[in-house]
Amino acid sequence: MNVLAGYSFADTPDTGAGFTAITSGDPEAARRRLGSLAALAQELKALGGRAGLDLHAAMAELRRCREGPVLIVEPADNIGGGAPGDGTAVLRAFLEFGISGAAVILNDPESVARTAPLEIGASIILRLGGKGSRLGPGPVELEAELVSRSDGRFELEDPRSHLASMLGRKVDMGPCAVVRHGGVTILLTSKKTPPFDLGQWRSQGISPERLFAIGVKAAVAHRRAYDPIAKASFTVDTPGPCSSDLKRFPYRNIKRPIYPLDPV
Repeated sequence: MNVLAGYSFADTPDTGAGFTAITSGDPEAARRRLGSLAALAQELKALGGRAGLDLHAAMAELRRCREGPVLIVEPADNIGGGAPGDGTAVLRAFLEFGISGAAVILNDPESVARTAPLEIGASIILRLGGKGSRLGPGPVELEAELVSRSDGRFELEDPRSHLASMLGRKVDMGPCAVVRHGGVTILLTSKKTPPFDLGQWRSQGISPERLFAIGVKAAVAHRRAYDPIAKASFTVDTPGPCSSDLKRFPYRNIKRPIYPLDPV
């Protein structure tokens, strides 16, 4: 028996869960088993929806936390899933709610380049993030102080992490800049880099353990690195290419009706 879980982000006529059976015995017995699996999938289908917390609710929970780091995990901008890693929803929430000691990473080579002529400590108005996907809320324009610059290269602290399987032990984020606005620190990279190793922060002179809140653009694989230091973690529902809320996407080719897009 094979369970084909289906890739829900694919806009194809055959997108969806499925089952196959291979047998050298009675084909009808195999078909009955397939029927029972299909019925079970229908019965349990609602358990597949895990959209996460509304950002405002997550910020309310964050404010109740007395110590950090607290993770604000954003699967909709999951870099490992192919998202651009420059969504600004979590940054906007940190700014709106005045969260101090917060930090996010944005893949934004344009903003990195604009900091190149500046001296450390200088201020500049930047249009941060929001350039890689039309599904997100767009760039955030703000005045930021340049804290540091680097070539963006670092060696993994955990050579067995998922990032090692993707990029090897030495990682190149491209030219980077760290900027700060109020209580929020923003690491700007030139190459999108999944947040699977804490060396990403430390290579920029930032100790992640000392942060109060960290925006994490991932779904699952960040946990090996971040869970050991996290005091709490909240998965949030934001717009983006890897959103868990499938109703956000403009499917054109998928067969309808289909759950959860339709009440079937």
